[in-house]
Amino acid sequence: MEMVRIGLVGIVGILLAVPLKSYKAEYGIYVGIAVCLVVLGYALQYFEGILDAMEKLRGYLENNYGYITLLLKAVGATYACEFCAGICKDAGYSGIAGQVEMAGKLYILLSGMPVLLALLESIQSLAG
Repeated sequence: MEMVRIGLVGIVGILLAVPLKSYKAEYGIYVGIAVCLVVLGYALQYFEGILDAMEKLRGYLENNYGYITLLLKAVGATYACEFCAGICKDAGYSGIAGQVEMAGKLYILLSGMPVLLALLESIQSLAG
């Protein structure tokens, strides 16, 4: 039911933004940003469940909390970049949106390097 509500918020936002965009482009962008923030507010409600799952995962990882931190950073960066890129695309700046997406991908790649290096060290130590 929550997803239906979120979908309806998006549809109502579009129905408001399209006529306003033809009248004055800035108003359509403002409505789009407002709708994005409302949907983000709905999405943040699921964050508590994610944190509970992370606590369970933390129990399995013993003292290796760095992996959970890495996972949260990667997911947060993904959502932030996607959110910003979507707003840029709605405003008509798809070039900037592409650069934001690329920067997010590079950040995630850089964040994952310690895990990759630890994996390679483990394989190397097992191989002798």
